[in-house]
Amino acid sequence: MTPNQPELLSVTALNFSLSKEKHILKDVSFSVPQGSFTLLCGPNGSGKSVLLRCLKGLEQMQEGTIVLDGKDVSKDRKKRMQTIGLVFQDADTQMVGQTVEKDIRFGMENLGLDLEEQNLRLEQVLQLLDLASQRSQRPRTLSGGEKRRLAIAGVLVMDPKLLVLDEPFANLDYRSVVSVLSTLLKLQKEGHTIILVSHEVDKTLSHADQVLVLEAGRIVSSGSPREVLPTLSLHGIYLPEGAAVEDLTWLKR
Repeated sequence: MTPNQPELLSVTALNFSLSKEKHILKDVSFSVPQGSFTLLCGPNGSGKSVLLRCLKGLEQMQEGTIVLDGKDVSKDRKKRMQTIGLVFQDADTQMVGQTVEKDIRFGMENLGLDLEEQNLRLEQVLQLLDLASQRSQRPRTLSGGEKRRLAIAGVLVMDPKLLVLDEPFANLDYRSVVSVLSTLLKLQKEGHTIILVSHEVDKTLSHADQVLVLEAGRIVSSGSPREVLPTLSLHGIYLPEGAAVEDLTWLKR
């Protein structure tokens, strides 16, 4: 990430409550530079998934401002639905097609894209996410890592400005984690902006441009991986003892 990169996303004083007594997110503020990889971490129940749903527009925040690509979209949930791509923790919930190809086409058909544009985007994403050989396969027969890549593919063909992933390594074996992580880093290299939510920071910390730590609905620490690393154990986040930032990845250097 280069200095002075323009902000793609700016969130200011976001609040979300289920009731007067049940405050889930409290004055959450942060920004995400264009083309960056942001790791959002925190203990279970800290509000990470709810924050993503608020950004996407699936939950209605009570207060706060969301600026995306220079435009205030705080009250424009439809715009956020269109421009923020969210990959849910359970990849199966995003599968709707009878084959990998039909699954990827589903969103584009709903957008009303012409067949030529659909075909172009389809071929690009099949190659990018290494799914070309599975294009005729039933999604339910894919491995865990392949399902996750398919879920990402279905979001990417919608051409989102921001790609957000909720616990993308949940229930995956080592090989699948490596596959998905490699895919995300490849996407960032292609210019995509990524927010990744995970409490398993040992898998990804060394690749992050910035780290946000959420606890009890508040951002309690933020900065570069080296700046945030000493604070993580204070907020209930597991780390291998004595690990340096460069050690915190599941990819071989």
